[in-house]
Amino acid sequence: MMAQFTIRRVPGYLHRARADSLVSNSLYLMASTIVTAGLGYIFWAFAAHAFTRQEVGIGSAVISLCSTAALLTYLGSSAMLIERLPASEHSSQWTATLFRVCVITAGVTAVATAVAVPLLRASGNYRLFFSGAPPVLVAVVGAAAWTLVNLLGATFIAARRAGRLLSIQTLVSVAKILFVVLLAAAGTGATGLVEAWVASAVLGVVVGVAWLVPRMGLGQRPGLRRREAASADFRLLQKRRPRHRRAVAPPSGDSMRHWLGQHLTSAGGVLVPLVLPILVVLRLGVTQNAYFYITEMMGAAFFMVSPSVAQAVFAEGVRAHSDLRGVVVKALRIIAVMLAPAMAVMILCGKFILGLFGASYAVAGYGLLVLLAISAVPDAVSNVAVVVCRVTKQLGYSTALNLGILVMTLGGAWFLMPRMGITGVGVAWLGAQTIGAIACLPAYAHIHGPVVSSAMIPRTGGGQAAATQFDPGIAILIDIARQQSLSGVNGP
Repeated sequence: MMAQFTIRRVPGYLHRARADSLVSNSLYLMASTIVTAGLGYIFWAFAAHAFTRQEVGIGSAVISLCSTAALLTYLGSSAMLIERLPASEHSSQWTATLFRVCVITAGVTAVATAVAVPLLRASGNYRLFFSGAPPVLVAVVGAAAWTLVNLLGATFIAARRAGRLLSIQTLVSVAKILFVVLLAAAGTGATGLVEAWVASAVLGVVVGVAWLVPRMGLGQRPGLRRREAASADFRLLQKRRPRHRRAVAPPSGDSMRHWLGQHLTSAGGVLVPLVLPILVVLRLGVTQNAYFYITEMMGAAFFMVSPSVAQAVFAEGVRAHSDLRGVVVKALRIIAVMLAPAMAVMILCGKFILGLFGASYAVAGYGLLVLLAISAVPDAVSNVAVVVCRVTKQLGYSTALNLGILVMTLGGAWFLMPRMGITGVGVAWLGAQTIGAIACLPAYAHIHGPVVSSAMIPRTGGGQAAATQFDPGIAILIDIARQQSLSGVNGP
């Protein structure tokens, strides 16, 4: 009976999840990560069988070059889109802002890739691949296209329609597999491997620009007459559509500093998993890195939840009349509900799961896996705090927080690995995240109470209705953090 009762309530839970933009966007973002990772595994598994090891080696190196060039240029722009686009929804300014950011950022990515290629040609392997102009052009186009794919994804997050992000990432991942099958049959070698990746990214850009973005109906042609635009804006105001907290300003020194703060905040959060394998190879060798890399991939399940929810919080928090306190409390509850089962499964069954790769992987990696699971808790606390800093314009704080965690993790891992092996990486990561979680408590002091418009206040009843939206335990913790932070600033 209990099972039947629970099953009957599933449709109701699903309906509530779809109706709540924070929950639905968080789930779509996590689903996008899972789909991309799963289809990416299929892509590389096929490549490993269809191409030689040398072709896979140089092809993956070139794809990594394009991805890194894109990553180091689009992070700040993606955050700016999420922050700025809601200010101009349903106007020509929305289209103009999106177009300007995409063109400039993709151009910077293309230039950075073109500059990097001559430097990499000093290596014999890269020189063999970049033997003429066409491969260089493929790499430049691929890096720019991947930048645009990610900027379009940020656009969907800003519009709180992350389902379209799942669509474009699924399209790109499936197309990548189909293209590599065709090019492998044609015997194109390493160039075909890279071309499959580039072609899928270009296809994603075309579909996103021609279909997914226009169907949202959030922008208008820049040539629309002012009278028509003013009339449309008036009608939208009558419908009480959500407005943005900040107006869109032309580029200036302040806006560039703001972009840099957003960029460094994002970079500090994503560089740790990219750099750690390099350090493991330098300190422990390639065999230990194999154990570390597989374990880190397993641990990625923990670090998928809070970043996805945090992005959804960012998209919600920058809108006018948003209840930042309520959004943060709800986000912490979502993270707790989704993170606890994943942690329990990995701690209890992690040795068995790692053993599927080989008995040596279970022996070498289980301790690291447990440490990664535990560190997901302070990591979630700092991820949400970083979003609070983004929304409340505390970018210096968020940058220092993320870069501080990055430096502490890498420095601690470097000194602990010779004594503790790859477990030392987990100790360094847990320690850095714990310190970061403690250091980020003052950020929660900037969470204000609900900013509710008069239309949302009931005509009858008291003013305590909004308080029932919050989980009391989490709300009390936030209030305690605020009081402690303010007392530390004001002195005894």
